Amino acid sequence: MSNQAELKTSKFSGLGNEILLVDLIRQSGCIDSDSVKKIVANNQVQFDQLISIEAPSLPDLDFSATIFNRDGSKAENCINGARCFGKYIFDTGLLNKPELLVGIEENTWKISNPEKNIYAVEQEISDPNLGEELLPKSNSSGLHSLDLEGDNLEIGFVNLGNPHAIYFTTGIKTMPLDKWGQNIQESKFFPNGVNLTLAEMISPNEVNIRVFERGVGETLACGSGACATVVIGVQLGYLQKEATVNFKTGSLSIKYDSDNQVLTAKGPADFLEETSILI
Repeated sequence: MSNQAELKTSKFSGLGNEILLVDLIRQSGCIDSDSVKKIVANNQVQFDQLISIEAPSLPDLDFSATIFNRDGSKAENCINGARCFGKYIFDTGLLNKPELLVGIEENTWKISNPEKNIYAVEQEISDPNLGEELLPKSNSSGLHSLDLEGDNLEIGFVNLGNPHAIYFTTGIKTMPLDKWGQNIQESKFFPNGVNLTLAEMISPNEVNIRVFERGVGETLACGSGACATVVIGVQLGYLQKEATVNFKTGSLSIKYDSDNQVLTAKGPADFLEETSILI
């Protein structure tokens, strides 16, 4: 007799970032790293991140969430996933509130639906410098010079619950992001991996980016990468505190309150399909 459990899932797109949500409120089950690896190994469904919807771990929360990358590793943050999470809750009526408080690791998402198919995620930056002590000493601009097998990148660093390395440059469409992304995961500077973003300025209010996500590879969109780009862009004097961040498949509006260390990301989330997984 098979001891496999079947769970219903909902698949969403956050600007092309494929998010698989597993509702563990309405159904019983448990998702862990081995479960995720099994789903991928058996080609059950394609996704970039899998997020479980769970009962709140603290009294002031509405829900908790656990985020997994495709390779089974845990992720501490996923802003595109947060918007998809909000859409699922609002659309299915799992909780009837104008704002949701969702606990992820040590952080909290505040999710709202300010206009049709637009979802806003607000998050405080609790420890933006966590992990920076492992990097080479920064230069006068606050950038760290990294040698990646002969290629030198001057990156800005910020931790939004998950670590981000941001490289402002030009001509990002033709740059070897996959090569650099793989090499930076294997460097001594990021023992737990890092999301690498290539950012190209359009104006003080607009920037184009490409992102290599740890545990996934290059993705069509990365919400926390967009937020991290604005944080570093503001620090460097490149970007204003409200900016549009463009991906291949759409844009996010990012607002950075540097005085209170609060980020807000606004953008769409789209339902793709209902499916099921065996774990």
